[in-house]
Amino acid sequence: MRLVTVKEDGYSHPGVLTDSRWIASLERWGHSSVENLIRSGPAAWAEVEREASGSDGDWPPDQPLRAPITRPPRNMFCVGLNYVTHYDEGDRSGVAMPDRPVFFSKPFTTLIGPYDDLVIDREATQKADWEAELAVVIGTGGVNIDESAALDHVFGYTLANDVSARDLQLGNGPFSQWHKGKSLDGFCPLGPHLVTVPAVGDLADLRIELTVNGTVKQDFRPNEMFHPIPKLISYLSKGMALLPGDVILTGTAAGVGHWHRPPEFLHGGDVVEIRCSALGTMRNQVVERGG
Repeated sequence: MRLVTVKEDGYSHPGVLTDSRWIASLERWGHSSVENLIRSGPAAWAEVEREASGSDGDWPPDQPLRAPITRPPRNMFCVGLNYVTHYDEGDRSGVAMPDRPVFFSKPFTTLIGPYDDLVIDREATQKADWEAELAVVIGTGGVNIDESAALDHVFGYTLANDVSARDLQLGNGPFSQWHKGKSLDGFCPLGPHLVTVPAVGDLADLRIELTVNGTVKQDFRPNEMFHPIPKLISYLSKGMALLPGDVILTGTAAGVGHWHRPPEFLHGGDVVEIRCSALGTMRNQVVERGG
């Protein structure tokens, strides 16, 4: 299945893509949001998938979209330093990659849709940067999940941009402010589709590319992660139950603007695209505010 959240007349409506690529409303099956469908469990997922594929659509394929998950159950979890290429492009002073995942979080107020304007508040930052990531959405919750069973808890995958204010994140000397630097309003475009595990296929076949104004800045495969998805889920769930609808951003690879020489940051009018053949394409234009 490919799930979306439709934007219509200021309201959000959950939808599923049909065989014709039109969008059928999940409200037909009693689900008020994509999150509600996820919480309803595997039997509900199977019902929607079975009945929606050949059904008529309620909206055309080009209907404006919000983020597929508009209100996760809590802050989104994010993984730092999960690709060797990104680690190596930074100034790490010879320190080895961490042997356990490093987590921080982004609040739901960072979420915007896959085609919304990316607004940069110049009162807050002059160094907004991009980070293309694969996002994992939890389907069935659990605590102390074993790595061997971790993927059984995944509902699906989508694309994310962990937009980062580098001056806030790194401008406090040795005391990094990852949460603050990555939590400005609108700093997490997500989407366009939330694609269930069977529809994605083999993760080894995925390739993610980010461009700014048509120039490729990042090009990587999620199977290059230093800490693979089963390890992330297992480690995160130790002593802390994961919930249906939890979103985990799994880290970024080399090519972020901060480590270019000279550094590159986002400016008004820039267009950032993130694409993956299995997950779709996000396209966000940068708009500056204040300052």
